[in-house]
Amino acid sequence: MNISCDSSELIHRSNRKPIPDQPHSSFSSPISLRKQTTNRIMTNIVLYRLPFLLIGITITILFFYTFPLNDLDSPYYPDSSSSPLSSSALPARRVLLEEPPMKKQSVMTRVPGGVRGKRKRIVVTGGAGFVGSHLVDRLIERGDSVIVVDNMFTGRKDNLLHHFGNPNFELIRHDVVEPILLEVDQIYHLACPASPVHYKYNPTNVMGTLNMLGLAKRVGARFLLTSTSEVYGDPLQHPQAETYWGHVNPIGVRSCYDEGKRTAETLAMDYHRGAGIEVRIARIFNTYGPRMCLDDGRVVSNFVAQALRKEPLTVYGDGKQTRSFQYVSDLVILFLD
Repeated sequence: MNISCDSSELIHRSNRKPIPDQPHSSFSSPISLRKQTTNRIMTNIVLYRLPFLLIGITITILFFYTFPLNDLDSPYYPDSSSSPLSSSALPARRVLLEEPPMKKQSVMTRVPGGVRGKRKRIVVTGGAGFVGSHLVDRLIERGDSVIVVDNMFTGRKDNLLHHFGNPNFELIRHDVVEPILLEVDQIYHLACPASPVHYKYNPTNVMGTLNMLGLAKRVGARFLLTSTSEVYGDPLQHPQAETYWGHVNPIGVRSCYDEGKRTAETLAMDYHRGAGIEVRIARIFNTYGPRMCLDDGRVVSNFVAQALRKEPLTVYGDGKQTRSFQYVSDLVILFLD
């Protein structure tokens, strides 16, 4: 009895079909997640990115079709073998790709490049005086830009009135015994009273020359000093050569002018040797011409003044002394050479 029951139970179990394993709904394997993500990305690319990619390719093709690389107007391919451009026009475009040739460097100066050019910028100290005003006339006529520096001790504005309003002319009332800062190419230093009546009261040779030489050194300007025949003193040699050192009295009545000019020449040559400044020295003898001051005490002006007043001409000494005279325009020409 027991056996039959067991056998029936065995038969029932053998007829039962195995139930397959069902995956849990709340958990997925890592492999299936990667597959789902990859499928989603590919779907996005196909549905959304691919049309934009095709549009980009189309625009690129149209661009290169419209503007080919061997375009004749392109400055970046001047040597293209397919370009039928004439050889005469090639260098014009090749210049765009080449660096300009290096220019030969000139001597460096401290004046800015914009200041320099065909028109020189020149300062004339004492430019309102007798000789200085004639020098200004010639410089303006030559086309230079002129700055006149004068304290009007012996100079007069009337000598320069005809230049007022000229854009190339400038007048500065200033005493050169005080420094002044300018940007110039050349300096003509004429500022100093030249007659005994005036230079005894205002000797400006040393300090004025020193300040102007300092300016010339700072800006690299050429410097011209107007000296005098008085550097020879009471000469024993006639006529005086430039190699003659003179016969001077350092403590005489006129020594402030004579020794002042000698010192000015010494300073100029020291700046030339020590600082490399281009220096010129002009030893002026007796000069006459328009705009002379009638009361300066010199022989020509004295003769002219006495003649105009119909007075007897005064001759000093025994009348055997000699003088050299030059007209002011001839003197100015020598300055400019």
